Amino acid sequence: MKRYWQVWKRLAVMAFLMQFTNRWSSLGWLGGKFVRLAFFILFIVSIFRHVPSVAGYSLEAVALFFLTFNLVDIIAQILIRGIYMVGRDIREGDMDFYLIQPVNALFRVCSNLVDFLDFLMLIPVVGLILWVFPRILAGYSGEALLMNGLLYVLLCANGLVIAFSIHVLVAALTLRTQQMEETIWMYRDLVNLGRFPVDIYTPFLQVILTFVFPIAVMVSYPSKALLGLLSPQKIVLAFALSAALLAVALESWKRALKHYSSVSS
Repeated sequence: MKRYWQVWKRLAVMAFLMQFTNRWSSLGWLGGKFVRLAFFILFIVSIFRHVPSVAGYSLEAVALFFLTFNLVDIIAQILIRGIYMVGRDIREGDMDFYLIQPVNALFRVCSNLVDFLDFLMLIPVVGLILWVFPRILAGYSGEALLMNGLLYVLLCANGLVIAFSIHVLVAALTLRTQQMEETIWMYRDLVNLGRFPVDIYTPFLQVILTFVFPIAVMVSYPSKALLGLLSPQKIVLAFALSAALLAVALESWKRALKHYSSVSS
């Protein structure tokens, strides 16, 4: 574990130095991220100037769904952003070197890029979540606060497992096809549906976003648990889905490695 921490830390420092070297470009990207977050918040507030609720949710509840989506997505991007570069790593031959290094190849791929701009984006997101929490949980008992808060944290972690598993599946597909861009952007388009409660979508789409592409489980279930709207059966379902998806993803990665042909082959 210590060795992996040292490797991750070294890669993180290298990524930070690269972003600091291109600081004007990095500031531009960071500014764009903040502007996008601000516009989405303005969009939500504008909706509630005309309607009292959305799918039965108040402004604070919808804000919670949106902020939880950002929390899970940003942390996932910080931890596994390197997977987005696996196509380039394969084409340029870097993947060959990862396979002979004394660390797990999947860990090396995931840690290849640590985006410190996303670390900065966590500050306003976490701050807004802390602002929303007391407005939503004001009438809850101490026991309910503890239970719902714990479920929220656990289901956010569960969402990270789902995000990791989906990215590993994409990486495994890339090992076989050397093409990643279309698949990963399809995932980005789908995950953006989780910005709002999945209750606003049709029942058919809700089923798709729960069982086929578990975006709802990844980003909506934590908020529903905090609001006390998630049944015990769905909580069990959430953890079962993530465990099954993780097992499939890791097995797919192992099989893809067996079929991987070196760039020099």
